[in-house]
Amino acid sequence: MTTPQDPLAEAQVSQFTSIIQRRAILWQVLPGMVAPGLLYFAVSRKASVLVALAVASSVPLLDAIARLVRGKAPNAVSVLFVLGAAVSVGMAFWSGSSMFILAKGAVVSGVLGIGFAVSAVLRRPLTRTLAIRLSASHPEGRRHLAERWRHPSVLDVFCVLSVGWGVLLLVQGAQQAVLALTLSPGTVMALEPPVQLAVTAAGVAASVMYVRHKQDADPSVALLPARRP
Repeated sequence: MTTPQDPLAEAQVSQFTSIIQRRAILWQVLPGMVAPGLLYFAVSRKASVLVALAVASSVPLLDAIARLVRGKAPNAVSVLFVLGAAVSVGMAFWSGSSMFILAKGAVVSGVLGIGFAVSAVLRRPLTRTLAIRLSASHPEGRRHLAERWRHPSVLDVFCVLSVGWGVLLLVQGAQQAVLALTLSPGTVMALEPPVQLAVTAAGVAASVMYVRHKQDADPSVALLPARRP
């Protein structure tokens, strides 16, 4: 036999859960924002700039190791970041130029931006692929979402989002290139992660606003939870 739920209690539980989730996300993001700059300035006191940059670039590797220690397998994004860091560090030591490490963020952002834009032109938007993978953890759930989100109106929304993210990432790549070319290595290591996070947060907020607007205009675009009355 079920008992009626108190709406106030449900709201308090929902608010508490939301706070816990936000704190969990903060604790996941904070090390990636602060660690590169701290590692660079700590190591650069007793080592060369190239060595300090290599250590600061090891944050993705440290994150992957931490996930393994907690019994979690590194995801595809983590593996790609580790490989990117390894290639840039290897090229930097091979050539003797720190620019391979400093410009890594600009190159990654540019490649991703082109990828998002091309996927929209091909009508296979990467935003849809990412949304499916993030929204469902099991193959059956992903197949269900893929089928549901093949609706032309929904596909149009994902294509626009892919174009938007493509442009944003290309602009971010240009900004990162300017930082790498004009600022000191330590400043780049300290500034790039928080700036990248701020740009990403702005992109997510703009995406949610756009999807909400399209969903209000067309009920078939059911990508976000319905507004509470």
